[in-house]
Amino acid sequence: MGNALRASSDALLRDLTELQALEQEKRQTEPDNPRLVRLAEEIAALAVRVMGTSMRQRERAEAIVGAGGSEAPDQSIAETPREIHVILAEWRDTERQLSEAVPDSREADIAERRIDMLRREYRRAHDTAQRRSDEGRGSA
Repeated sequence: MGNALRASSDALLRDLTELQALEQEKRQTEPDNPRLVRLAEEIAALAVRVMGTSMRQRERAEAIVGAGGSEAPDQSIAETPREIHVILAEWRDTERQLSEAVPDSREADIAERRIDMLRREYRRAHDTAQRRSDEGRGSA
């Protein structure tokens, strides 16, 4: 369950990052630019998705608390590392998106930020795995 909550939380953070980038682009777009309407549509669709994810997370939290915490993961979402192969797969996909994006575009900016975030997440997951391995061999 911890990994499911982590995945949902990660998706929500990615959507919020994209929402922020879209809002920034909208703010900088001239009022007579036809792209303004498309940006507003993208923002509205993304906001609906964010709201739906947030509501599902609230319902899940209420169910866990209602069950007396018996279904609760033993770590917080932030402390539940994703598996390294999952991080690497997302990193590769994001690198591919960056290579296909127009330089200095919103898509390139989002991909670059996501890559930085994935690089840090990979480092933490790798360090955690190494620590566990060292502890398992008795050389902490």
